[in-house]
Amino acid sequence: MTFTTREVVDRILELLSGEGGLAEGLEQIKAAYGQDPARPDPATVRVLKAAPEFAERALGARYPEVRVYWDRIRSRPTEKFRRFSGEMRVVLEARVSQDRLEGITERLQYYCDALRDVLERRSGCIGPGLYLSGEYEVQVEPVKKGGSQFVQAAKVTCTVIINRT
Repeated sequence: MTFTTREVVDRILELLSGEGGLAEGLEQIKAAYGQDPARPDPATVRVLKAAPEFAERALGARYPEVRVYWDRIRSRPTEKFRRFSGEMRVVLEARVSQDRLEGITERLQYYCDALRDVLERRSGCIGPGLYLSGEYEVQVEPVKKGGSQFVQAAKVTCTVIINRT
């Protein structure tokens, strides 16, 4: 059987929400960012690729937020006798909002580093025929109007290698 896109996204969601996931990553890097001893703000994690203004209007904004979606599948039939051999690019989009401009980028970096930490620690086999490569790319967007007053987002893009018979 080949893979389903939902299966790959579900595996990534499990990595983020399970043991050793995003909450643990936030906790581990808290001291490096000078966060107080209280637990860091948990991020809402959801499967969604939508323009921020539509999502805020339709679903209500709850920040910080991490959106998980895929944006590209590439077939690379390099392995013979496989039904599918290729890769899928998955995007983890972190979004933060606050009423002051000061410190918003540092707060976003905090969540990006936690996402990177999860990807680095959990790379390898994530399911039958699914492998999270250790490669990722981070793109930070400029601050925009939205959310509480200001909103900033960053995309952490990773690759899942897929080999299915």
